[in-house]
Amino acid sequence: MLKTVEKYEVVDEIGHGGMATVYRARDTRLNRLVALKVMHPHLQGAPEARHRFAREAVTVARLHHPSILEIYDYSGEGSEVSFIATELLTGPTLKKFADDHPEIPPEIAACITLQVARALGAAHAEGVIHRDVKPENVLLHENRCVKLTDFGIAQLVDVQSMTTTGQVLGSPGHMAPEQIEGRDCDARTDLFSLGTVLFLLATGTLPFTGNNPHQILKRIMEGLHQDPQQVRPVIGGKLSKIIRKLLEVEPPKRYATASDLEHDLLAFVSDVGIDAPDQALADYLKDPEGYSAQLRVQTIEKLTALGEQAQRRGDRPTAMDYWNRVLALDEANARVMGAVQQLGRRSALRRNALRASGALVVVALALGTYALVRARSEQAQVAGAIKTPSKVVTPATERREPRVVATVPKTPVKIDPVAVKHRDRVRDDRPRTPRPPPIDPTLPRRIVFDPFPANVSIGINGADPRPFGPSFHDTELVPGVHRFKFVGAHECCIDEEISLKIEPGEGPFAIEKRLKFRPAGLYVVTETPANVIVDEGRIEGRSRSVIEVGDMDNLTESHSIKVSAEGHNEHTQMVKLRAGQVVTVPVQLTKAGQGT
Repeated sequence: MLKTVEKYEVVDEIGHGGMATVYRARDTRLNRLVALKVMHPHLQGAPEARHRFAREAVTVARLHHPSILEIYDYSGEGSEVSFIATELLTGPTLKKFADDHPEIPPEIAACITLQVARALGAAHAEGVIHRDVKPENVLLHENRCVKLTDFGIAQLVDVQSMTTTGQVLGSPGHMAPEQIEGRDCDARTDLFSLGTVLFLLATGTLPFTGNNPHQILKRIMEGLHQDPQQVRPVIGGKLSKIIRKLLEVEPPKRYATASDLEHDLLAFVSDVGIDAPDQALADYLKDPEGYSAQLRVQTIEKLTALGEQAQRRGDRPTAMDYWNRVLALDEANARVMGAVQQLGRRSALRRNALRASGALVVVALALGTYALVRARSEQAQVAGAIKTPSKVVTPATERREPRVVATVPKTPVKIDPVAVKHRDRVRDDRPRTPRPPPIDPTLPRRIVFDPFPANVSIGINGADPRPFGPSFHDTELVPGVHRFKFVGAHECCIDEEISLKIEPGEGPFAIEKRLKFRPAGLYVVTETPANVIVDEGRIEGRSRSVIEVGDMDNLTESHSIKVSAEGHNEHTQMVKLRAGQVVTVPVQLTKAGQGT
């Protein structure tokens, strides 16, 4: 091991890489400890390696940010020993920390990602693309923050991402598709790599894995990774959406800037009351277990309340996302269980109300249909009374004409063109259909509604929607363009607003509209955590977590479910789901060997 390098006294080795060894050293002039990165002796004579080393020193020296490793000194390309002196970080690497703490709270994962995103934003503002963002290049410091390090391949190449030996620059499990293909890299390339880091922190696993680097790179190019929320349900839909956006194969679909990512991460952590993410990270790093326990209680309370607020304003999908996170943290949470069961009771009450009013709805539909059929019948009768004959038949007496035998004149006959014209003219004596009188475009026209399902409300031209039924199934509107809003009752359907042009006319104008049903919610309750499979694998989920069943063709449908847990017999049954509602299904699993 080296003892001294110029003014630096080497203490011990703290890291070793493909290009250099990193030592803990003391600056004898300033009497402070530094990290001394010394190029390997066998590379000292390679111009390309020395140039790369110099490029890293110059690149990092121009960046000044609390989350970027600070550079103190550089030997220079002409020095006998190439080295870079930087601030000494206490460590460990983020990779080692994640290995030692496989269940980092999602909000802490977001806080760590926030600091790296801000570091990348500062680098991108200086025109520097890191190109090798990975957990090994992020170090913890003083149990209070993280710092981005190793800009060794930043700005090393302009367009091509391959060396002369054909070696890809970067780490296989964290490289963006465009980096693999050798296409232009920009800020979005670094954000893709940061997405793999956030995936690891949030779920405990990497998004792209394989038996060899080639398999990993292929999966990255094809965008093949699990939904992070399925890997670890506690992270919720909001963080899962952020991760999936970072890992989009096509750069335009990702976050455009680190600042855009920062905005969404701040919104995510604020849901649980974290308004100072840097301080939250410092508190966590000082006591990971204690802070995690405290944050768990805080998260359950905050998300439960947010779910109740979302439910009150009618935003059930958001409420379900919040409550699913709570149930992932506390499967037996009485407050959320009660809220979910209350949804089921409300669904039953609504179904009873619909049955009671079913006869009235049928009458309303019959009246509307009868009026429409009658109007169309009247139009057909009028049209039949003035039917135009398909051909003209002249009386037989008029068709009788004396037979004329033509003779060929011996001398040329002069033909009079005028006479021929008059001779060939045929008199058109066919009866003509009288033209109907013009329709007054200012007269209102009767509009008949025919929605599906029938339990909807309809708003016209911005007015408050009115329930479709006996008292409102048609209206009159002047010809022209009108706006119609269809709102499904009891959140059964997705609201839709359309614009239609009503043409002038005497008969009724029918408006048929089929609304798309909202997903149904399935909540399976088991004593032990279990896997739930719907419709033989079409949808998968977990017990005590609301599972959305979409693509419904009817208001109510029957679906098969299969519930399984380790050490228990598999349970199958049919359940009846209703669009837009949550159905609670209790399942009693029996232990293996005790019968089904």
